[in-house]
Amino acid sequence: MFSQKTVIPSIRQLKDLQSALSSKSTYIFLSEVHIGNLKELTNRCHQAGKKVIVHLDLVEGLTKDTKGVKWLKEMFKVDGVISPNQRVLNAASKMGMLTIYRIFLFDSRSLDQSLKSLKNTHFDGVEILPGPFAIHFVERIQSIVPEASLLAGGFLDTKDKINKILHGGFVAVTTSNRELW
Repeated sequence: MFSQKTVIPSIRQLKDLQSALSSKSTYIFLSEVHIGNLKELTNRCHQAGKKVIVHLDLVEGLTKDTKGVKWLKEMFKVDGVISPNQRVLNAASKMGMLTIYRIFLFDSRSLDQSLKSLKNTHFDGVEILPGPFAIHFVERIQSIVPEASLLAGGFLDTKDKINKILHGGFVAVTTSNRELW
């Protein structure tokens, strides 16, 4: 999925879009958007040469199911989906979209359940949150999904944290902190 290590802008506020469009990343994550402006935002990103990945669960006004994914692909022309919902990601993958499975590490049980659920899956990427904590489990995750790009996100607020993660086995980080793009 990624040809080089990268910092992916995660847009939570529209005022940050222009900075994201000027970033080095080929990708932009659109989080907390509304279907009323999604098409325009996607068009602006594509015009700037960026691929658009949306967090399905954070798109206001869109159903969080296969029909919603179909709308994202056909009506809004997004390139990919990020979600903790494997069923939805499988549907997106069958439609030719990029898929990123989001894992939240709350405790050892959540890690074990996530690793178990990753067996026999074929997603383009796996994002692990929180980022500073994810680095401790990179080898275990890679052993389950060696072909998937590993991303880390959440609580990444300094260049030092980002560099540590990128040098620790991850190919990308996601952050809403525009100073780090």
